[in-house]
Amino acid sequence: MAVRRLDKSWQYDFTLEGHGRRRKAGFRTKAEAREAERRKREKLISGQKRFHMADAYRMYLSATTMKPGSRDNCERFWRDLESQIGDLYIEEVDTSVIDELKSGLPAHLGPESINNRVKVARAVLRFMWKRGHLTSVPYVPMESAPERAAQWYTQEERDRLLQGMFEMYPQWYAFFYLTTRLGLRTGEVYAIARDRIRDIPPQLIVDRSVQRGNKERPAMLGPRKNNKVLTLALTEDVVDAIRWHIQQGYAGPEFLFSRDGRFPTRIYSHALPLRAVQRALGLREIGHHQVGRHSVASQAATGGHSIKAIQAQLGHTSAKSTHQYAHLGQRAQLRIVEALQPATPPHVNVRSTGENR
Repeated sequence: MAVRRLDKSWQYDFTLEGHGRRRKAGFRTKAEAREAERRKREKLISGQKRFHMADAYRMYLSATTMKPGSRDNCERFWRDLESQIGDLYIEEVDTSVIDELKSGLPAHLGPESINNRVKVARAVLRFMWKRGHLTSVPYVPMESAPERAAQWYTQEERDRLLQGMFEMYPQWYAFFYLTTRLGLRTGEVYAIARDRIRDIPPQLIVDRSVQRGNKERPAMLGPRKNNKVLTLALTEDVVDAIRWHIQQGYAGPEFLFSRDGRFPTRIYSHALPLRAVQRALGLREIGHHQVGRHSVASQAATGGHSIKAIQAQLGHTSAKSTHQYAHLGQRAQLRIVEALQPATPPHVNVRSTGENR
């Protein structure tokens, strides 16, 4: 009998020539077990190949275009997943398996780190679904991560940082001037070359980025994020900062911030002078991304510039990304309160209401 009743469920059990014996229990009704048996027979007869998650992951990496740093992170995250789900067929990875996976991850990982690893599993499953190897992508629950307070500099803090950088680390002054004026990413600033600067009209072509390396691979030039070219108009003060940097002999023959055309493996050379100046001046110690992109977007939003204009400056494909960068300061919030103030509020310039009772 192909379908039979067990103590608490129904089971299908059949033998197919060339495929051996197949059985599976846990079905609630006889009809459900028969339907599962029919699908199983059809799949075996049609010769549809089944993929393990480990094989699917390798297919995903080979078919997906990633920057070197992103690929390194993906491989690092997969090492924590492979022992738990690598041997499972992709059809077997469902929500309950993901829940077990999260509980089996190292205890020291926080919510964001857990989510980064789970996203790799979700990306692999979605990849296989798009290629017709899965009927659907299971629901992948994410951990609830506490929202962090926005970190960015006001214009006053930016000016203090630039003044301190000019006095303490003049060779890095132009690096942070371009960072805080244009909102470029770290790799994009390192990749600025003389042939990417236009004089008439003053423009900077941002089409490359330095991708960080590791012990086996040096840092290398690659395309800008999203592989899109960003053309930024420059004001006179930015052009003067670039000219001053070159006149002082800090620039190389090709790149503004590399004398010999080579880049630090982790592209973190700017971090030490940044921390030193912040500590010397008592400024909040925030990273390059917050000092640059977040601060430029937030200062512009606080000053009343449109999200569309900020999106164009930062080179975001979606305005949703820009909203994550553009934090409003108290000055902008105060302007809203002032704008909604009543013309003649009853409590202003009148005697206490207690005297009228």
